[in-house]
Amino acid sequence: MTTVAIESLFDDSRFPSGIKLLPLILYFPLGCVLAVIRIFIGIHVFLISCVLPKTSDIRSLVLRMMCTILGVVVKCQDWHNRKNTAKVIVGNNISTLDRLAVDLVIPSTMPSMWDLPPGLNWILGYTDMGVKEGRNKLIQNAQKHCQEASIPIMALPEAASTNARVGLLKFSIWPFSLGQSVQPIVITASRPVIPVLVSVLGGRWWLDTFWFLFSPFTLFTIRILPVEDKLIDEPEEEFSQRIQKLIAEKLKVAPTKHTSADKVEYAKRKLFIQHQAVIPQNSAYMRRVSGIGPTSARLNISSSKPNVNNQTEVMAHQVQEVLPHIPLEVITQDLGVTNDVDLTISNILEGKVKIPQKTPQKIQDPSLVPSKVKTFSKSPKERQMSFQERKLLMLAEAKTKYLENHGQSNS
Repeated sequence: MTTVAIESLFDDSRFPSGIKLLPLILYFPLGCVLAVIRIFIGIHVFLISCVLPKTSDIRSLVLRMMCTILGVVVKCQDWHNRKNTAKVIVGNNISTLDRLAVDLVIPSTMPSMWDLPPGLNWILGYTDMGVKEGRNKLIQNAQKHCQEASIPIMALPEAASTNARVGLLKFSIWPFSLGQSVQPIVITASRPVIPVLVSVLGGRWWLDTFWFLFSPFTLFTIRILPVEDKLIDEPEEEFSQRIQKLIAEKLKVAPTKHTSADKVEYAKRKLFIQHQAVIPQNSAYMRRVSGIGPTSARLNISSSKPNVNNQTEVMAHQVQEVLPHIPLEVITQDLGVTNDVDLTISNILEGKVKIPQKTPQKIQDPSLVPSKVKTFSKSPKERQMSFQERKLLMLAEAKTKYLENHGQSNS
């Protein structure tokens, strides 16, 4: 299989840039009104799909007309390749509404990949085939369905959407383990009027659905390919790869070894990198620290901290400027949980962070430090006062240490 960078399989932004964004801005008010109206029409479409038999020609005709009003236009190509004997239909995955688009052309059912109540599965058009009990149970129930039911099983073996412009994700092998002929289909979608992509990395299903209702229309093209049978002694893995390659050739993209799990990991990694790139300035924290005690002394962090690239290390050195007696590894560990300078300082001062025992430092100016409470009081009020005194003590120690390091005297 061709080596393709995983980031090229997905789009980061749903919208165009530059002058191409102008039509979308002008259309936006109308699109919002259209989306609201279509939501109410969609309720009627949903009721029709529940009432009419799934194999009924009237149902298919009415649903296609209603979905056209909702902005989902489906065009079918090469219908002559469709064989009713093929009980398994597999296609690529590009959007949230792929199953709806295929169902309008070829009435079918999909195994529910979620642990949903039976009634909800029926409403959404899914069939509970025991996915939660494992792959073997899924295959067993799917085989039974193929033998007894008149409608085929629809499968999207990529298990995650791509932009279908560069490559396809690796196919899951369960649809090719049913001992049935497979009908491959190629799914593409476009929005000629408003250039808003049908799916993006990290997009939510309800947002994708909103943009379907918002756009004037989305054109789905379902291209039906000839039926493929598993060859004698052909492993199921190779069968799935052969179908993946066939669909990829029709899309003029590359089959890849990337899986849906790889997409999830890539999305997490990208989100983390974007988060790390935004380094907070902590201006409010700097203003508060500069006013501690009778003397106002603003910290010059840029001149005192080492050159570090990691945001956590930067924040750790900021905390250590205020609390220099706290080990850097202790500060870093708490920042890994809080990711906030102020909160970590508060956790340390309030005793929520476990600090290794070390010899306490002497305070040069005892007048700044309240006397310590050495006994544990039975009164809650007295215990609260003891806590405040300890907090003031640590603040005074931190301030004194800071003034020593910067060559200033305490007034």
